[in-house]
Amino acid sequence: MSIFSGRAGTDLVHLASNRGMYTIFRRGVLRWMMLAAALGVCAGCSSAQSDELAIVHINIVNPGASTVQQDMTVLVRGGTILSVSPSQFTEMSKAIQVVDGNGRYLIPGLWDMHVHFRDAQRDLKMFVANGVLGIRNMGGAAADVYPLREEIAKGQRLGPKIFASGAIVDGPDSFSNPAFTVSVRTPEEGREAVRAHKKEGADFIKVYDGLSRNEYFAIMEEGKLENIPVAGHLPAAISARDASDAGQRTFEHGMPLAAGSTIEREYIKWGVDRSVLEEALRTNNFVLIPAKITRDNTAMLDHFEQQRADETYKLLAKNHTFLTPTLVTQRSLTFIDDLAKSADPRMEYVSAEELNGWKPENGMLTKYRTPEYIAMRKRQYAKIMEEIPKAQALGVHFLAGTDVSIPYTYPGFSLHDDLQLVVQAGLTPMQALETATSNPAALLGLSKTWGKVEPRYTANLLLLGVNNLVDMENTQKIDAVIANGRLLDRARLNQLLEDAKAKK
Repeated sequence: MSIFSGRAGTDLVHLASNRGMYTIFRRGVLRWMMLAAALGVCAGCSSAQSDELAIVHINIVNPGASTVQQDMTVLVRGGTILSVSPSQFTEMSKAIQVVDGNGRYLIPGLWDMHVHFRDAQRDLKMFVANGVLGIRNMGGAAADVYPLREEIAKGQRLGPKIFASGAIVDGPDSFSNPAFTVSVRTPEEGREAVRAHKKEGADFIKVYDGLSRNEYFAIMEEGKLENIPVAGHLPAAISARDASDAGQRTFEHGMPLAAGSTIEREYIKWGVDRSVLEEALRTNNFVLIPAKITRDNTAMLDHFEQQRADETYKLLAKNHTFLTPTLVTQRSLTFIDDLAKSADPRMEYVSAEELNGWKPENGMLTKYRTPEYIAMRKRQYAKIMEEIPKAQALGVHFLAGTDVSIPYTYPGFSLHDDLQLVVQAGLTPMQALETATSNPAALLGLSKTWGKVEPRYTANLLLLGVNNLVDMENTQKIDAVIANGRLLDRARLNQLLEDAKAKK
């Protein structure tokens, strides 16, 4: 038995004057409780889950800590961590639910900082079952996303805490999903979009590729006036330095490689030039688009200078601009041909219609690729991976994110893939853990209540069977999830995943 529960009298936990006798007594009672749980009996227990929870003999991995805290007891009450102390000195109340953490590891709940819902009812289950207890929805219809956010916050629905942008704010003729995109054509329309989003209940504003400089800076100014953060894509017309200085909180997808190129100005001009796009639409020759992207990005990479990139990273660190590389998406779009040939068991959560749309020959992002484009993407992916540890060393903070909705990404599961890719790029397992725990908390203003296993923090926790600092794959070996103080054992997590499977 890995997890057990019961109610014990105060004599179970009151410290004896002789610590050795106390330890022997305590272990004996815990063994009795494990046996009782195995037999389905517990003297004085009710069928309802206790409002109080004790995770005993657990090893705690706190983000940023230099050592693992061993043999600790974490007391939880009403969704909040009440105390964290050595097991041998911990007193518990006489009615408490107990979880055996012996040989196991406790980490804070994880965040996926770039999410879009494909099927919210399914996705929420998959997030929780994978220990993703916070998400940042980076574009969705407010009428769909905001009610879910409120229901979860009120405890009416099981799901991760949601921060949401509502509709994406883009320039005219946006290629983003029109169901959740606002196109603005003037600075005043940009300002009005910010005000309307805040009134509607947005947690932040998401900006997108097609904004002009005038529209973009009007949005940034209005965001400051309305005290609402701005995050999202780096628009094609804006340099990374200008966006960081203007106060954009996050850049999504990859690394700002163009900022390290000596032809950055030319690259920006190429990015806003729509002539090739217009020609492709006029002639239905869509191969023109990847051919142009290949030319532009190859030239940008050919003129990359590390010193220039490093100066940009220092500026981002100074301005507290966070990066969300969404490495799992970068990998998916770069190596999609390989992924399409693999038999990933996680495909059972995806409908046949979705899987068909994911195929490289069907997807709008992939079916017009040229061999040169594929080679360029692989070169760019390698450069992104190379630059991540360099930016980290210069003080840039990274965020874990998956952009689920992209082919071959899976809610919850892909967050663990992303953490492993960050380690492959050169970050330590502890630094990788921070991208999904303490760094999101810092960005979202939750550093005093989220991202650590400490008293007064929200009880969103993962109980792992093995140490994730030894191998980042171990974040997937989840024995239990504590969601806002509620214990979800392995059987419950398995049921959530079973319920999330696609109907065939």
